[in-house]
This record gives sequence, structure tokens and C-alpha cells, in this order.
Amino acid sequence: MLLHSPLAKILGRGALFLTIAATAAGCGGCGDATLQCDSDGENCFICDGYGCRPAEPEIGTGGVGGSQGGADGVGGGQGGAGGEEAACDAELTTCPCDGDEACEDGTRCVDGLCIAACEFSYECGTGRVCVNGECAEGCSDSVPCAEPGTLCDRGVCVPDPENPECSDASPCEGGALCVDGACAAGCATHADCAPGEVCNAATGACMADPSPQPGCGGTACAAQGQECMEDGYCHYPCASEQACRLIDSRFVRCEGGFCKTREEIAPECTLDEPCADGEDCISGECL
Repeated sequence: MLLHSPLAKILGRGALFLTIAATAAGCGGCGDATLQCDSDGENCFICDGYGCRPAEPEIGTGGVGGSQGGADGVGGGQGGAGGEEAACDAELTTCPCDGDEACEDGTRCVDGLCIAACEFSYECGTGRVCVNGECAEGCSDSVPCAEPGTLCDRGVCVPDPENPECSDASPCEGGALCVDGACAAGCATHADCAPGEVCNAATGACMADPSPQPGCGGTACAAQGQECMEDGYCHYPCASEQACRLIDSRFVRCEGGFCKTREEIAPECTLDEPCADGEDCISGECL
């Protein structure tokens, strides 16, 4: 799948460090990532198809039943002394989770991180799409992926395991971290990251903000004919279904004063009702 990666597995005491082969490309994660520690638990590494990198000993060491990996496929809950979870300040970082009950302020646990989940691509901003509840960089034959080490898969930019930007043999420059084959700035809080990015507490690295981006008020909508509606997003206003169809054949209804697609009226999938294994929910449609 594009976004979801397996739960990080913790090897038993006395286990040796191993190299883990990558699996198929995934949006926000590529390959199985495994947290491996020596027998006394003092030296830990996160290993995936791109190699191994040091990990803080307390990350993801809450036991076999610990937290799920982060949105980028690595990391987990921040364990404290004796396996207890250390506090994560959601005001300062994007916190890891293993279920919605671990998230606050109406956020959802999406692929191991507490975020304000999206339902449809219009919530994500220009050039981005909603995939399994996360906003991700969109692409097409005419608009290829711009970030190094990525490729276009079903309209979404995902890590390219055959051509990563970085690896164990080719580390990032300037102290940047290699996360899923891409170089990312290290961080402790959101303030350490560039505009449009947030700090992923599971990896200690900046990532593109996966949450919806409302707030079009006061700014012009990118598409000609769209208007900023009361929900805070840009839509095509309408007075009839026929008017919507004339704008785009994908629109099937005029509802609430703006045009809606079939997926918006009756989504094939949602965060609570995901697609079958091997498929991803992309803006309400299983692909």
C-alpha cells in the first residue's frame, strides 16, 4: 500500500544487527523498517532497505506490544524508563500513536501519527492529494514528482527504492537525516522545520505536513471559477447539477451551494472503512 508500513519489530535480547531488504514502494514509507538493539539495549538502530541509522534507545522500546511506527514507516512510541511512554507535546511536535485514543484535540491516529486527517483531496491544497487520511504530494504524467528519490504511483509521489536520494552507503550531507531514502532536516519541534513542514517525533526529522490545509479566506482560489466557501476550502459554486456537469463531468451533484463528485457524495472508502488489502483510499476512491 502507499502509506501503511508494518509495525516495527523489536528483536530479542542478544540479537545481532541485520540488514533488512526493502519491500514495494509506499507513500510515506518504503520497505519494512525494524528497530534493532544490542543485548543491553543501549545501542539501537533503525534498519530498512536503505540501510541502518542510529535511533534513540527510548524510541519504540516499549516491548513487543509497543506503539505503531510513524507515517514514514519507522519509529514508534517514545518509551520511558521501565517501558512507560514518555510525554509527547502535541503543540510542539507531531506525536506517534497506536490508536485514536492516544490522540488529542480531535486528531486521528493515521499511520502511526496523530494528525487532523483528510477525507478528500480538495482539503490538502494545490497539487496535493488525500491518501488514506494523509495529504501527500500529487503527480501525473504531465506533472512528475520533483523531490529526489521519489516516483509517481497512482497519482501520488512515493519513495523510489531503486533510486533513493540517500542510503547507508550514500548518507545525507550537512547533518541531515536519511528517512525512507530521502534527506530530511533533524528537529526537536515544529519551529526547527521549514514552512509547510512539521516535526515527526517518531523519527526526529521534518516532514511535509500531512494534515488538511483550510483557510482560503482572504486569498484567491487557484482554479479559475472557484470560490472560498464557508467550510474554508475552494469549491466551484453552483445553482444546479447541470451547471456542475458543464464545469467537469466528474461532478454529479450540486449540494450545499457547490459542486461535488460521486466520491464526495458517496465515498467508496473512509478512514473508518478502509479499502481492501493492496488498495489505497485516494480521495474517497479505492485504487
